[in-house]
Amino acid sequence: MTADFPSLDALVVLGARLNPQGEPGRVARWRLLHALEIWRDRAPEARILLVGGCPRGAAHSEAEAMARWAEDWVMQHWGPEVWEELAPRLILEEASLNTAASARNVLSLLQGFNFQRVGLVSDGFHIHRAHFLFRRHFLPHRITVHPLPVHGLVKHYWRNRRYLWLSKMALREAGAWAKVLGRQVLSWRRRK
Repeated sequence: MTADFPSLDALVVLGARLNPQGEPGRVARWRLLHALEIWRDRAPEARILLVGGCPRGAAHSEAEAMARWAEDWVMQHWGPEVWEELAPRLILEEASLNTAASARNVLSLLQGFNFQRVGLVSDGFHIHRAHFLFRRHFLPHRITVHPLPVHGLVKHYWRNRRYLWLSKMALREAGAWAKVLGRQVLSWRRRK
C-alpha cells in the first residue's frame, strides 16, 4: 500500500443502470473494475460493498448483477484463486434505488461491521454528489469517506462521440444536485 493511499475497511461501489440483458452497464462496469483494481493493488484487506437495488422490471438487483459480473471477470483475468480470496469479501446492499438511499442503507451495514474508513467508488460525474450525501450521513457516526473516482469515463464517451449520453449524464446529475440542495434548504428553514 502506498503512503498517500488511506487505509480502508471497505470499498463502497455504487451501482448504475443495468443493460437490457440484466448485466451491469458501461458505467457500473467501469466503477466495478476501478474498485477491483484498488482492492487488488492497494486495499487487499478491505471488504467490497456492492450497492444497488432491483430496478422496476428487472429480474435481479444491480448489486447482484455486479457480483456475478465481477466473478466472471476475475475468473477470466485473475484466476480462480483470486476469486476465492475476493468472494468472501463481497457484501451486497440490494435495497437502494438512489444515492441518498444508498448512503442511509450502507451506513447501517458499516455500523454492523464496525467499519470506520471507507472508499467511495463512482464515476467523475457522480462522485461529488455521492461524497456529499455519504459524508453527511457518516460524519455524525465518525466514519470517514474517501472519494475514489473512476477516471476516463467522460473522455471515453467524448472520444467515441457519445455526446447525447454525456449530455444526459450531465443533465441527470444537475437535476439530482438541484433536488439535494433543495432538500437541504428546506431542512435549514425547518430548523429556524
